[in-house]
Amino acid sequence: MTYFASFFRNAKSALLFCALVLGLGACQKETFTNELTSLPTPTNGLGADDRSGNTIVDIAVGNPAFSTLVAAVLKTKSAGLLSRANLNATVFAPTNDAFAQLPEPFNSAASINTITDLQQINLLGQILKYHVAPGSRNAAQLTNGSYPTLRTAFTPQNHLIYVGRSAAGSVFINGNTQVVTADVQASNGIIHVINRVLMPPSQSIAQIAIANGNFTALVAALGKTGLTNTFFEPTNNLTVFAPLDAAFAQLPAPLNNAANIKGIKDPATIETLRNVLLYHVLAGRVFSADLREGIQPATLLGNTIGITLAGGPKVKGSGNPAAANIAATDILGINGVIHVIDRVLLP
Repeated sequence: MTYFASFFRNAKSALLFCALVLGLGACQKETFTNELTSLPTPTNGLGADDRSGNTIVDIAVGNPAFSTLVAAVLKTKSAGLLSRANLNATVFAPTNDAFAQLPEPFNSAASINTITDLQQINLLGQILKYHVAPGSRNAAQLTNGSYPTLRTAFTPQNHLIYVGRSAAGSVFINGNTQVVTADVQASNGIIHVINRVLMPPSQSIAQIAIANGNFTALVAALGKTGLTNTFFEPTNNLTVFAPLDAAFAQLPAPLNNAANIKGIKDPATIETLRNVLLYHVLAGRVFSADLREGIQPATLLGNTIGITLAGGPKVKGSGNPAAANIAATDILGINGVIHVIDRVLLP
């Protein structure tokens, strides 16, 4: 997949060049100017519009790599907010290539321009707010942890974004979204260019597993051991290494599939299964960018697991002869993050 990292190596010169030369930016600029000049003077304490020419919206309009973002801002009538002089925000700005990864009608400026459905417009507006964090922070000030955004919090944690850094020092948001250009200074905030659109979570870890047909054994095991509510609870913060059905199939009966797990009656076997499940869970959110070669994080069972990165990320339990491959990473839930693995971890 190709992103605009090389295009933005010199952010300032690229932005100036695009603002001065490219017609698309000029066209969008005129549209934005018309919208901004029609805005009333704010009366809600957010401050007046800044028309000095270097606001967050001015920079976005002046660069054709943000044409889809500009279309989204216009469609959701967010220009007034993002042009306020005292906005003082950190904006994670997706490029056109980032939007192109989304399904229609959110994948291009042309498609966004045709949206008339109010629910889709409201959804797009909430997605945009999820890219705006109060307070201007440069890359050095983006320490690891969670940050609130302007998105409405429908559940306790679905308005938060999570910052982490790779071993090489690159900044990542929610694990798999990279800041490809940092510290583009605007008059009312700071822009960090990102290579994916940030999607706020809408389901708990348990809901994600239930909705995915590849985790039927895991779902059955959660129900059998009474841990389903732990994986549903929206205020929890967990990291789950989630074994696929194919991983459970490697275990002896009755732990090898959903049907057999549902039929377990023996209390000792249920307790063993519960301990195995807890061995797959870490307290807190550990994204792929946070993984380091050789670390041994503690699980909710109290024992540690081993992480290796050479040849692809892997996780190994103390009782496993071989490590499990981490087949998919950074599936964001309201109450944590999921990494998919191809073996069941054994304490």
